[in-house]
Amino acid sequence: MKKSILLFFVFVMSLMLCGCSNAPTYSLAQKPDGTVTQTLFIPFVESELTELGVDNDAVTNLKNTIMQKFNTNFANLQQNFITKVNGDDTLSAQDKILMFAGCPTQMITPALSEIGLLYTLTFSSAIHYYYYNSDMNYQELIDYLNQDTSIVENGFLTNRIVNTGTTVYGENTRFSENQTLAEYITSYSTELLRQNTSLTDEQIASVVPTTFVYSYGTTSGKLHSDADRVYHYADGVYYHEWDITTENSARQISTWTIEVNNNVWYVLILCCGFVLLLVLFLIDYKKNKNKEKQMVQ
Repeated sequence: MKKSILLFFVFVMSLMLCGCSNAPTYSLAQKPDGTVTQTLFIPFVESELTELGVDNDAVTNLKNTIMQKFNTNFANLQQNFITKVNGDDTLSAQDKILMFAGCPTQMITPALSEIGLLYTLTFSSAIHYYYYNSDMNYQELIDYLNQDTSIVENGFLTNRIVNTGTTVYGENTRFSENQTLAEYITSYSTELLRQNTSLTDEQIASVVPTTFVYSYGTTSGKLHSDADRVYHYADGVYYHEWDITTENSARQISTWTIEVNNNVWYVLILCCGFVLLLVLFLIDYKKNKNKEKQMVQ
């Protein structure tokens, strides 16, 4: 899928040049009401930088640089989205109004804390999310989403419907042809700290992110995965989390659902029915034999 989302998040996530007691996290979750929340946590533990000798003004400047870069590229993403909707001939005038209403078009203000920045984008539905984060027109997107790329693993009583792919961290960026997003984040952050601080390479390596988290939330408790963690919150969403490192940034992740093998179950039911009839017949036959013996006596 053509994802302009990467052009946006590469800029943002490449700015994770901060203490990594918490891993950078990209989260995507669909809530029970159908809305989709896209969240990016950028860790920025100020104390870790100051303990290494970076003065408070430099730390503040670094954080401001991150926010300014994010806001600039978010504005560019919004403008691209607006241009795309207005020029999409596969959308009616009413559809365009609904598309604008269902996607974030206002400037997003991050939630700030001592350990990082949290950006959240909310979409009215999955279609709004996909459209906003793709450079396809509406009809191309629908055609793409209707493609079934799952693999069926046949079992005896059940089958597994498996979907496999990489996370956003495993995608190649347009800024470095031979690097995945995770590799780019690490190298970019390292270079930025070299240019703006007097930290040694060893100190820089201690704070540059090399571990990332990809989180996917779904309301379906029937979805299984090879995630490193699965947990359920009171909001009705099941979260599957994978740990991604620079070294395994191209890691393949899998999700699957289990469906009943109807043909086998039909045969089993028929066989069970036949066995039951046979047992009833034998019981009745035995009773009749016993009655005959009693009459003879």
